[in-house]
Amino acid sequence: MANKVIIIDEGYLKHRSIFAFRNNSAVPATYTFMRMCLACLKKIGITLEDRVIMACDCGRSWRKIEDANYKAQRKDLRESYEDKDWWTEVYKEFDDYYKKLEPNINWNFVRAWGLEADDWISMISRFYTDKEVIIISADRDLEQLCALKNVKVFSPITKKYKLVKDPVKVLIEKIQGDISDNLLEKPKTEADFERRKRIVNLLELPPHIEQPMKDVLMNLPLKNLYANKLPYYSIREQIKQLYKLDE
Repeated sequence: MANKVIIIDEGYLKHRSIFAFRNNSAVPATYTFMRMCLACLKKIGITLEDRVIMACDCGRSWRKIEDANYKAQRKDLRESYEDKDWWTEVYKEFDDYYKKLEPNINWNFVRAWGLEADDWISMISRFYTDKEVIIISADRDLEQLCALKNVKVFSPITKKYKLVKDPVKVLIEKIQGDISDNLLEKPKTEADFERRKRIVNLLELPPHIEQPMKDVLMNLPLKNLYANKLPYYSIREQIKQLYKLDE
């Protein structure tokens, strides 16, 4: 049984590592990504009895069906930095890296078409009610989940736990509008309000979104760690130190 559950917001850390790669292309983004993950885990403290879950985005979010404006600006914003082909290539490098990483690390990667990392983080936080749940992300949206007594958010920027005084206030402000998600107008009708709440509320998701994730979590396997098979020698050594494998 896991002592605690640590959820990594894969998309957040991946994009931080990609932007670091833009500034220094000599260091692969996948290497920087793993360094970021391990730095957070080291600060938090981890044992082989803890469960680490990598929450991933996959495909077109169900929220874009609810509201076409949702994150509609993100693609153009990315391509204002680098063109489409550049992003396609760097995302492929991550996909190729995960094919080598996932079979050999004792972390669970969860993804399903149409679901965002936020969906998984929401569901995992509410699934493991008897465990301490630590979310690694600087995404303010996830601060809502601190309304749950077992949940804390660890910032990969400050390397500290966030002090969230009013988690429900985060949700209320999101319903009113959020520039980062391109939800620019306040809801004008009750129907608008309910749709917006459905999109931004991480304390409760639509049943048809929650149930498939519950099914996955009910059958989430315990994985073995094969440290010597992990990509990058220095990452292998850091993993061994992190889990105290040489002691």
